[in-house]
Amino acid sequence: MGLLVSELKGAAVDYSKPVPLFKEEGHEVYWVGSYEEYIFRCNAYLIVSGDKRVLLDPGGIQHFEQVKTRVSQLIDPSEVTHIVAHHQDPDVIGSLPLWLKLNPNVTVVTTPRTQVLIPYYGFDRSKVNWLDVSPLDDTMLELEEGALVFLSAPFLHFPDAFVTYDSRSKILFTGDIFAAIQQRWELVVSDFEEHKNELTYFHVYYMASNKALRHFVEKVRPFPVDAIAPQHGSIIPKEFVGEALDFLEELKCGIDLLEEESPARALIGRILKNR
Repeated sequence: MGLLVSELKGAAVDYSKPVPLFKEEGHEVYWVGSYEEYIFRCNAYLIVSGDKRVLLDPGGIQHFEQVKTRVSQLIDPSEVTHIVAHHQDPDVIGSLPLWLKLNPNVTVVTTPRTQVLIPYYGFDRSKVNWLDVSPLDDTMLELEEGALVFLSAPFLHFPDAFVTYDSRSKILFTGDIFAAIQQRWELVVSDFEEHKNELTYFHVYYMASNKALRHFVEKVRPFPVDAIAPQHGSIIPKEFVGEALDFLEELKCGIDLLEEESPARALIGRILKNR
């Protein structure tokens, strides 16, 4: 069957179940995220490959039961072997203590700076199996066929953030990069022109600078990417991947906007002037 993402554009999807994104013998990828009427929806993903069961960005405490229910339709949740935390925010990894209760032997894949912070959600860091993600882009989790490649994405938006590339499905899991704030959410982007606005709302406030974005885009362009799977918003199918990378490469955000004029800045200026 291979990649199924493009087939999901505009399709009626049963979100009470895990949604297959890629299926080949010995390797499957599913959306198992949260479903709610909210502009800031959270996506979680499960990769089942050989003896590996990898859960990416499982979400916050309030979404634990939803995500666990979807995972349980595929595997026993206690059989998750690895949990990937692309950064430390509560919407990304706040449910980790509950997953550790299900399987204390799970390996948590994240960067050293993230390891410093996520134990504050309530667990003993010394009792966790860690796989350290190096900023040198040489950290991988080998699968029966291919590997998960962990690539650093500094200051997007966490200083030690990273992304995950699945060499078998060619899906790039990007955490908050390519995240979107959407009134009308769909699992897969169908209109990228409209989606640009939804990406802009998030990135201009959360991402550090255009320089950081360009560094990331330059790094991932050589990889054959058939879909971009962020932690918020819609999945970007293959036909929009090039356009999405071009969009990020040109976007001003974060500190680029400190000297830019804006309606809010203009209003503050008038208030101060008329004191």
